[in-house]
Amino acid sequence: MKAKEDSIKSVGLSLLYEPDEPTDPVLDIVLIHGIGGHPVRSWKCRGPVRQIPTTPSSTINLASLRKRLRKTPPTTPLRRSNSEPLLVKEHLSTARQRNVLRKNSLKSTSRIRLTDFTEADKSQRGKPEVFWPVDLLPATCPKVRVFTWGYHTLVVDKKPLSLQNGIFSHAGELLLELAGARANMGEGARPIVFIAHSTGGILLKEALRLSEAERDGPLKEILLATAAIMFFGCPHRATEHSKLADAVKTMASITLRVDSNDFALQELSGANSLESELGRMSFVRLWNDYNFKVKTFQESVIPSYRFLDLRAEATIRRLSSYIGDPRENAETIGASHADMCKFGSSDDPGYRALASALVGFITNEEERRHTLNTKETECLAALVRPHVAFSETHPATSYPGTCLWLYDLQDFQAWHHRSGSNKNKILWIRGESGCGKTILLRSLRRRLERQWTAAGSSFIWSSAEGYDTNSIFFPGTSRQQHEINPANVYRSVLVQLFLQDPHLRRALLRLYNRPRDDPSTLDDALVVSFFADDYITRRIETPTRRTFIFVDVADDADPAYVEELIFRLSQLARNSDFSICVASAYHPELELDEASSISVVMHLRNSDDILRFVNLNLVAEWEERNRTVVRIGQKAEGVFLWAEIVVNILNAAITEGASQDMIEYTLEEVPGDLHGLYEWMLATLNEREKAESLILFQWVVLAAEPMRLNDLFVAVRLTEPTPFAAFEEFGPYMALHVGLPISMRELRQLRNSEITSDTPYQFHRWLRARSIGLLELKSDNRQTVVNEPLGLQRIQPIHSSVRSFFLSGRGFACLAEGCAPSSIPKTLSTEDFIDISHYSLLRACLTYLNMRDFEHLGGQGNNAHRQYRQDSSPTTTKETHFWQQNVFDQRNLVMSSYPFLQYAVDNLLFHMLSPRFFRYFLPQREVLLALSANRFRLWRRWASLLGTSDPTIILAKQGTGAASALLSPVFGARYRLERVFRKLGRVSSKNGTATAEGPMSPITPIGPPATPKTPKTPKSATSDKFTWTPGTPKFTLPPNLTLPPKLSLPVPKASRIPMKSPVKSPSNIPLRPAMRGRLDMGLGLGLAV
Repeated sequence: MKAKEDSIKSVGLSLLYEPDEPTDPVLDIVLIHGIGGHPVRSWKCRGPVRQIPTTPSSTINLASLRKRLRKTPPTTPLRRSNSEPLLVKEHLSTARQRNVLRKNSLKSTSRIRLTDFTEADKSQRGKPEVFWPVDLLPATCPKVRVFTWGYHTLVVDKKPLSLQNGIFSHAGELLLELAGARANMGEGARPIVFIAHSTGGILLKEALRLSEAERDGPLKEILLATAAIMFFGCPHRATEHSKLADAVKTMASITLRVDSNDFALQELSGANSLESELGRMSFVRLWNDYNFKVKTFQESVIPSYRFLDLRAEATIRRLSSYIGDPRENAETIGASHADMCKFGSSDDPGYRALASALVGFITNEEERRHTLNTKETECLAALVRPHVAFSETHPATSYPGTCLWLYDLQDFQAWHHRSGSNKNKILWIRGESGCGKTILLRSLRRRLERQWTAAGSSFIWSSAEGYDTNSIFFPGTSRQQHEINPANVYRSVLVQLFLQDPHLRRALLRLYNRPRDDPSTLDDALVVSFFADDYITRRIETPTRRTFIFVDVADDADPAYVEELIFRLSQLARNSDFSICVASAYHPELELDEASSISVVMHLRNSDDILRFVNLNLVAEWEERNRTVVRIGQKAEGVFLWAEIVVNILNAAITEGASQDMIEYTLEEVPGDLHGLYEWMLATLNEREKAESLILFQWVVLAAEPMRLNDLFVAVRLTEPTPFAAFEEFGPYMALHVGLPISMRELRQLRNSEITSDTPYQFHRWLRARSIGLLELKSDNRQTVVNEPLGLQRIQPIHSSVRSFFLSGRGFACLAEGCAPSSIPKTLSTEDFIDISHYSLLRACLTYLNMRDFEHLGGQGNNAHRQYRQDSSPTTTKETHFWQQNVFDQRNLVMSSYPFLQYAVDNLLFHMLSPRFFRYFLPQREVLLALSANRFRLWRRWASLLGTSDPTIILAKQGTGAASALLSPVFGARYRLERVFRKLGRVSSKNGTATAEGPMSPITPIGPPATPKTPKTPKSATSDKFTWTPGTPKFTLPPNLTLPPKLSLPVPKASRIPMKSPVKSPSNIPLRPAMRGRLDMGLGLGLAV
């Protein structure tokens, strides 16, 4: 819908074009003329199509211009700009004229029509006229809505009246009217493209400055919605030989057709006003902050040397209309200042430049609304590789009054506002472990989200951990026991940029369409190579106004990995408009590149935050309390976590009645480093408590994922209390010694009877006591503890330094030193200790799957399931879907009914392959016999709960979890496991008609016992100290599975812990509803393959 010219108001906002329904406009275009201009005639081209002049002297009739500027007619009516007469009589007095001025200047339409022309205008009526916002723009950009805005500037006797609103007053009117119109139309969030001519640029800058001053609401939305600005000959800066005011005056004199030296003109145009300079300075800052697009056009017609004054003025205007920033992509238009925004046809070079820029802005906004198609969704799914990551172990919020020092740093403000040489640098927050880097990073993110979310900004958060990227290109070279894939940070950044970067989507689609071994995924080497060699090496532009990237690097990450990551993120920041902030350990050995990063050493700056926290939280009331507070702050040395733990310890002692001397003595006794503090805390446990704490930390630290409280409750009871004694006897094969099946009721009496807790609350109290406060509960839904059942919350260390403390061996050594019974050699290396721990955890998983409570899983139900499918198989696709969904629901029912069952099924291979011996030298025959014992009990139950017995599918499922790195082809375990699983599936299917084992099926030996050989373990897999002699094997094998002659197989013995008398009532160990009645309703039918 196009507006007619006679319906366009000369003052105020008018809609020129709006696409017909149901097309939703992509953006709004608002045209703003300069002082003395008109909402129509400033943009209308009259006469033939303009030709670019070939010589400067042929561009303008300078003699007539000079004559017009100097000539003063004897009687001149009061007129608006562009020679539009006011309806007043010529004989009115000056006072009368001023009264009329005050009345009419406040009206938006008065009685003025666009058909009111002067004699000069009437002479142009016969020539073709083109009003390009209506005649040309809808055909070029049909998906936009076009507005024009006008305001009055009154002149009399070729002089502007001083008693009228100046250009800065009109800026407020523009802001109010535009915000009101958009709010009434319900389009407050639609992007805006402003097109300003001449001094209209000053007016627009002031309007944006006023919009920024608002806290929120429709006025603030004008700035937030600004997507682009196009300046046609607008004054921006001073030049070498002139001031900004000189350019403003000469531009205003042309559009208003008055003498540039007129005093009233200087007042109305704001040439000498302070607001003009404020608008200039604020515009540059807003441009950097909100990152809207800016395009400038300059006049190129310069008078000849015969008219030096006019030539100098034109030169001043041309130079002043250039901002001086390469982002503006300035272009010239072959026209004078007054005619540079008037286009006679779509072939006009100026219009083609304008249309090209507008099409680019529209394309950017359409990309922001882009919806992924099928191919892009598949590519994104291939990029997102599921991996197991530990939950965040830091408080969600900072303490009141802390983390504020960062925002006062000049370097941070330059990074935040992207000003000066710091706009393309990364902000690198470094510090010692526990000093609060992650808390500061999250506090910064929340602060920026509150400020920039309404502006359509994007926030990307990623975690980085690893030794180096060599393990990506050369699997098996990692030297970390519990390493997160070092490629995850690059995957995370690419995934979150995938939706907002169209060039990235196209590049990844090309990469995805290349032939690969696995078409469904993009491997780590391919992703890292693409990020480092392709993506960050080119200029990156996205439709998003501001993009903030936060990367939290683990404290135990290797310096080489951190240095490489910093280098790549610096290159990304240099080639984009992204604001990147990285938090990592201090790493003083790394050389700082000041040209690409801003370094903030946190533990040297947060001493005031620590003193504030200690002063507010220490409950001491003695007179010399301040001395204690200062001493804690000094001994903390910038480590906030150390101060927090020590304050809690001292508060507990003060509550129990400790004196000031005792508190001061304890404070001096406490080690000053964080790991020393942990060791000092664990040393307070007695021998029995250390043994229990050792089992607890083995599960928490070495688990494949953060365990739920209920799962950990069962896992601790299942764990062998003396695994090192078992390792001396059986070696690595101790993990396969499952023993006799037990029930959940008997579990409490078999192992770890010291743990007498029966409820999640009691077990949580026991856990806090044995962990000395180093473990905490974390809700899955990131909410408070009250919002989720206690047993379903996950256990994790209070800080990543606790995990590194144990993985370094220092924590385990502290607990093993005095635990009872003492069977741990002092010469045992950390790697061997962790391997033996995984053997014990694997044995606990197998023991749980072997329990009598799961007799219906994988037993006779297999035959019933096959018979069901043969006799009454679904006949339609819909029935097949419902049948599959029923099987899936029943499987989930079983997994959710028993604590620890889900973890044991999903992470069995993780604990099997974590020890180096099993990872490199998997004992295939021993694993085969262990899973096939007792009529394939363990194999059938595990396969039933996984939902398949196909080895390929099993390994694919396990490969998406924590065991993905362990199933890498470099270790060879994947192929050995596949061979074992195929043998199990083939042999178990032949024995499918066998009767399922009863609750107390006897274990009968087959033939005479074989004499096993002592397996030899390579030095890299276990300590030289250990040798073992297996006992007599007693496995029950199916009739068609025979043992080879000279089989080396250790014996699965029953637990050596003596049985106690059974309890009188059933145990409450299954903390979730058991639902045993439903398990009897054909679980074999639902869970069999």
